[in-house]
Amino acid sequence: MAESSGIRARSPVVGLPRGCLSQLQVLAQSVSAVAPSAVMVTLPALVMAEVGRGVIVVFVVATLLIAAVGYCVRQFATRMAAVSGLYSYTVKGLGPPTGFAAGWSLLVGYGAAAMASLIGAGSYLAALLGRAGVPQGMPATVALAAAAGAVALLLMLRGVQLSARIMLAIEVFAILAASAVLVVAFVAGGGAAAGAAPSAPSGTPGAAGFAVLLAITAFVGFESAGTVAREARHPLVTVTRAIRWTPIVVGVLYLFAAALQLPDSARLGTDSLRIVLTLPDRIGGGSSVLAALMEAGIAASWFACVLGSVTALSRTLFAMGREGVLPVVGRTHRRFGTPSAALLVTMPLVVAVPLACLLVSGSSRATLVGLLAVSAHGYIVAYVLVCAATPAFLRRIGESTLWTSAIGCATAACLVGLIVGVGVTSWGRAEGTPTIVYLAIMALGVAVYVVRIRPRPAVAQRIGVYDETTEADLFRPAPPWAVRR
Repeated sequence: MAESSGIRARSPVVGLPRGCLSQLQVLAQSVSAVAPSAVMVTLPALVMAEVGRGVIVVFVVATLLIAAVGYCVRQFATRMAAVSGLYSYTVKGLGPPTGFAAGWSLLVGYGAAAMASLIGAGSYLAALLGRAGVPQGMPATVALAAAAGAVALLLMLRGVQLSARIMLAIEVFAILAASAVLVVAFVAGGGAAAGAAPSAPSGTPGAAGFAVLLAITAFVGFESAGTVAREARHPLVTVTRAIRWTPIVVGVLYLFAAALQLPDSARLGTDSLRIVLTLPDRIGGGSSVLAALMEAGIAASWFACVLGSVTALSRTLFAMGREGVLPVVGRTHRRFGTPSAALLVTMPLVVAVPLACLLVSGSSRATLVGLLAVSAHGYIVAYVLVCAATPAFLRRIGESTLWTSAIGCATAACLVGLIVGVGVTSWGRAEGTPTIVYLAIMALGVAVYVVRIRPRPAVAQRIGVYDETTEADLFRPAPPWAVRR
């Protein structure tokens, strides 16, 4: 009967709990992966160095582009509960080979973002503890980053509800702390950001395009709510809302932060990891309190980003394990219902790789920026593919419209044009190193596809798993994940 009715006896993603995350907890997943408070006091400064007072326009353009990507992602999120988000979405539109490329690219995005976040958390924690007399330096940063990774692993193994609550609390505190510091700095400076001479743009070829690309990286991770769809209550509604509102909310925060930051602070931010707020002397001892508050908020935000990025990474790996693409990682914890195998495989790499890079480079800033650049490649390529998949998916299910097709194609074309333009202008410069690293990892993905998927048609057919109704569900009057109208 099960075969004739098309109803499965078991969901392909059984093992993960259903219906345990509220709307706020799903939203916390998206927001924490973005790490808005850390971005608020760092990225606007880097963008100002490229375009001066054009930073406002740049962030408006970036917000619109990401909102368009979110529109495309929502076309899938309203119709399926996929634990691997963009990976499964792209498979449904463009087929297994292209979908696997998007999924592998997302692994790069989530993984490199988590690694960069560990460096950020360790660096800011070291600076904060240095105010209490704890010796600073590379050993302190390495030890604190490793400790943050261990704590993150324990929290994620314990359960998605616990980590989601912690992410939500951390981000609320971090955003309030960053906003308070920026406002006090602006007011104490007598509105210096509005009246000071604009910082000089870099003047390099393609500076505007590079600035937009930098601004886009401030939003990456917003789509990760899709990776907790199985665990969300009413996922077709809650996930869609999180994906819709996250870019808008964080875009407003970035515009607010960019408008308040001083041009002098922006120039300092290009030379150091910690952004120095040039508070006037008349603040007195308050400036050190504000700096400590800022460091605590940003360290907390980076830690939340570790949780959010690895949560999404582990669930994408979990899906690949259930499909048969990667061995072992499809297992879940019997008691807590977490993708424990994927977490135990992932976290040692997430901790070891950035610490090795940090020890080799000797620079927290260089390591952080390099890993973020690699992460941006992974995210943006996945965004291009899911936007291109949207018209094909809707056409396949008979729900295509001219509006959705136009948005999907236009957004994909804009992102491709941006990437190509920046790539051409940065060719032969140090900025090209992350591209080489990304391409090398993608080449490894090609090898995985050739060895694990291409010779096994059954595996290729399973790619793109999502939560499905089972026989047992038919006897439940109101499943916890059902959409109620």
